[in-house]
Amino acid sequence: MVSNHEVTLDDLQDIWQQPGPDYYQRGVKENILQKIWHYGKLRAVLSLINKSDVNPRDILDVGCASGWFLSCMAMEYSKANCTGVDVYKDGISYGKKKYKKLNLIVNDVHKLPFERNSFDTVVCAEVLEHVVNPREVLKEIRRVLKKEGVAVIEMDTGNLLFKLVWHWWTNLRHGVWENAHIQKFNTEILKSMIESEGFNIVEQKFFNYTMAVAFLVKKT
Repeated sequence: MVSNHEVTLDDLQDIWQQPGPDYYQRGVKENILQKIWHYGKLRAVLSLINKSDVNPRDILDVGCASGWFLSCMAMEYSKANCTGVDVYKDGISYGKKKYKKLNLIVNDVHKLPFERNSFDTVVCAEVLEHVVNPREVLKEIRRVLKKEGVAVIEMDTGNLLFKLVWHWWTNLRHGVWENAHIQKFNTEILKSMIESEGFNIVEQKFFNYTMAVAFLVKKT
């Protein structure tokens, strides 16, 4: 695994290009394991939002890739304005053509192009392990989140089962997500980082056979 101290822009560009712009769209249609994983993630995130006291009207997906996950949220919350941000240009271009109602933007998630308190609902799913500075991304999420809004931060738990499955998956699909996890996380590290960046954890949810965890958070 590449450590964040060794990562260059060229390394990141190679990582972003690995899966292809339609990776998630193809995966949930053609691969049963990807379908189980990503729909499990979707159900977990939606369940946390639906338990909160927020009725989503302005949703932001931080690290949206080509917009598959955000498109599913848009179907759940049909009256919401749905915006996605990702630095992967090919993914955003693909998503713009496929999802006409989504507002998809190419931008570095370390510096989000929005005013303070712009969104009542922010999702950051399986992103922080892929960025150079996850704390900066969390700071930006907090900045653009409305005072009474909610965010869902989701990631793999880094437990033994996940490590075994991830090792098997990256070797089976060589060239996809190779060296993609440039940050080393587990549940406790993520929880501590979330709290230290000015969030209160409202609820924690494990899913996908304990291999993933999602936190529903609010500003402290």
